[in-house]
Amino acid sequence: MPRARPSSPAPVPPALDAAKQVLAALPEAALLTRSKREGAGVEIVFANERFAVLTGYAAAALTGQNTRLLHGAKTDLLAPRAHGGPSWRFDAGENWLHRKDGTAFYASWEFRPFGPDLLLGVYRDISEIRRFQEAIIHSQKLDTVGQLAGGVAHDFNNLLSIINGYCEILSGKISILPAAQKDLQEIHRAGLKAASIARQILEFSRRQETEARAVNPNTLIREISDILRRVMGDGVKVELRLASDLGNTRIDPTQFQQVLLNLCFNARDAMPQGGKLTVRTFNHVHAAPPGGRLAPGSYCGVEVKDTGLGIDEETRARIFEPFFTTKPHGTGLGLAMAFSVVRGAGGDLTVRSQPQAGASFEILLPETAEPEQVFSTAIPALPGTRGSETLWLVESDDVLRKMVSGILAVDGYRVSEHASVASAIATAANHAPELLLIDTTATDAGKLVRTLVARNPRLKVLAVSVESPAAVLADLSPRSLGHLPKPFALSTLLRAVRGLLDAPAR
Repeated sequence: MPRARPSSPAPVPPALDAAKQVLAALPEAALLTRSKREGAGVEIVFANERFAVLTGYAAAALTGQNTRLLHGAKTDLLAPRAHGGPSWRFDAGENWLHRKDGTAFYASWEFRPFGPDLLLGVYRDISEIRRFQEAIIHSQKLDTVGQLAGGVAHDFNNLLSIINGYCEILSGKISILPAAQKDLQEIHRAGLKAASIARQILEFSRRQETEARAVNPNTLIREISDILRRVMGDGVKVELRLASDLGNTRIDPTQFQQVLLNLCFNARDAMPQGGKLTVRTFNHVHAAPPGGRLAPGSYCGVEVKDTGLGIDEETRARIFEPFFTTKPHGTGLGLAMAFSVVRGAGGDLTVRSQPQAGASFEILLPETAEPEQVFSTAIPALPGTRGSETLWLVESDDVLRKMVSGILAVDGYRVSEHASVASAIATAANHAPELLLIDTTATDAGKLVRTLVARNPRLKVLAVSVESPAAVLADLSPRSLGHLPKPFALSTLLRAVRGLLDAPAR
């Protein structure tokens, strides 16, 4: 059989020349296509220069091509679905397309009938809008996960308060048994480590207030070094070069570690074939010019350096912008948040890099003369505060309520226990304590406080909650209000109660 000849393109109407001139003058990417669908697309009759710039193809080379040329693995059915008949209706949509060089971009388009057998299509690159939408969706997902994490951490904190509290109680009872005391110390140390994890979960869920304190970056880096080596994988060698004389700085420890991990994760992604990650600390004296981002003075420096793919100049210029990302599914929030944390601590975050030459991110944080606030794992001795006042304890967890009530009663206080705010309100008509211990995030907590203040204007309130009670108890005098986040040590609780009761009410 003779081989079939390829069919020649359908003739183009003479009036099309005028249409081409109109399309060439349009300020948007536009093209004319046949109305008859061929597979997943339609045949391109003419494309203007703006469409050529958008897609990376020469305008002349697009003539006769099918629009499926722009399709890729991420593309659904993109062909215009124009319908003929007595009336025409245009097709509009949006999805991922691919340029000639293979890069993906998110486009929107509209097709309208143009004469009896042609369609006019207008395309727009809306990649930035799409990234913004995805960032919002991602943020909403994180918020949902954060709410779940916050709820789990709340229950976790109650359990840790019980575990660590009974460690303190038992410590005094078995002081004459060194072996048992050592075992108890290990339980307490594990409880404190778990409490630190709970704080990180709550920080992730944005339900934990940030707490800047004097820290040494070396200490914080060593704390997460094992995690860092695990997540970097076997293909990436991790080297720590920590200065022995590094100064201290003031920053929230959890936020600093999140910044560091974010930089290290980005470095890992930049080394798909493996490489070397170096985390270096150093002291730095900054002599800033007037108007610079950093004031003159002494700084603690942390450098995160990789041997990866590097970053081009255009990307470096925008790398800390919110929602800017070069990753297909990135949100563009990680480095922006890292930059915000560092700047919020009075420091600066910069990057040096060249394509195929790795990248170096440098953090500078103001040095402080304050001593490092070392976190002790020793079981504190329970103080004797010799109380005699009437206290109300509102706590839904039976075991935690029993433990706190017991230690307060042993110290001399008259404690009235309530398993819910509702039961406390029912009793408030006839009694009024001198101090109320309550989780101010509980429903109607503010109502209970207002009811008790009406009976006793000198009421003191110790909020045993993760979040600050200021918003819930805005009408209460700051001198009448204390805050003790969970999980707490019983020794801290006893001191907080005594200190609040002894403070002037107004």
